Amino acid sequence: MKFIINTTNLQNGGALQVACSLLNEWNKHCATYEFHICLSPQLAKTCANIQFNKHINIYIFEQHSTNKFIKLIRNRQRLKQIEASTKPDAVLTIFGPALWQPKVPHIVGFANGYYLFDRAQYIQEKICTDFLKRIYYYSRRWLMLQQLKKEAQQFWVETAQAQEQFSKAISVPLNKIQVIGNCASILGQTISPKHRNQNTYRLLYLSAFYEHKNFSIIPFVIDELKKRGILCQFCVTLPDAAFQSIFGHVKNSNYLLNLGPIASMEIGQAYADADAVFMPSLLETFSANYPEAMYMRKPILCSDYAFSRSICQDAALYFNPFDAHDIADKINILMQDKLVQANLIAAGSRLVIQMETPESRAKKLVQQLVQLAANTNKTDTSCVA
Repeated sequence: MKFIINTTNLQNGGALQVACSLLNEWNKHCATYEFHICLSPQLAKTCANIQFNKHINIYIFEQHSTNKFIKLIRNRQRLKQIEASTKPDAVLTIFGPALWQPKVPHIVGFANGYYLFDRAQYIQEKICTDFLKRIYYYSRRWLMLQQLKKEAQQFWVETAQAQEQFSKAISVPLNKIQVIGNCASILGQTISPKHRNQNTYRLLYLSAFYEHKNFSIIPFVIDELKKRGILCQFCVTLPDAAFQSIFGHVKNSNYLLNLGPIASMEIGQAYADADAVFMPSLLETFSANYPEAMYMRKPILCSDYAFSRSICQDAALYFNPFDAHDIADKINILMQDKLVQANLIAAGSRLVIQMETPESRAKKLVQQLVQLAANTNKTDTSCVA
């Protein structure tokens, strides 16, 4: 069977990490299928180290197709041409909307919590209190969800909570939406700390720059820690311009370290060099930071929200993400109490073995493609081994 994998709309953040992991697993484990991978330039760069086998065909596209209308038309036309020439059995857009509707069965993934969970506290307090922002947000949300519903026959999301909300949002039955969880893409790596000062407690916040990631709380936490005479280092992965806009006024640089955006192959080392993982995010569906921290045996400090508790359970120490005093309290507890650290690590180790692996996630998505193609009168009904 032949599949087109569409990633032409992916630019940054966790979506690139997920897509790169999937491509790597399909390259290693799914040689019985023929893949035609349509890459954004950002993903092509992220996956540059992968040596693709002969069952993987690569097509590199122009910059993100929604940046300019003419590029949208050009990229859509090229996708149509690839579909016509390869005659695939099904298409997967890893994360949509795809802004393209193929003629063959189409599965689209969705993990945009910003537009999915419109009743979240962050949306209600930061967006909906401003009339113009509210109009813009709900107009864009409606257009995005309608586009998703129009362009695919099936979907995949990362949590049961997202499945339920997505089903309601686009009026699609639950059985049309498969839940395949996120995972630690660094499984199998054995990495030792090497880039750190052993005398400084390091909190890693591995994330691209979005407002709902709540980076702006960190300077206030640093101020609170300074008052208490507590030194720890917040390690972030931001472009320099974003880092300067948030932290340029912080006077004591000992509290901050910016690694800059890092490649997938460097993620494991970033975790190894950290003492704990810090996640003050205000809105998520399923961040890979959680299982990756568990796999790397790092305690988790994160926002006290349903999305984080549903994933981390008793493997995290929770705080109010708007309260610098509370965050400083929890950091102090984690730094000082070895038993708390050990309990969090042990709980995470138990949880992560129940989660998806990169291989299982990739195979489940291929199986979904196979089954969808089979249900539309295709002859090959075999599933991934």
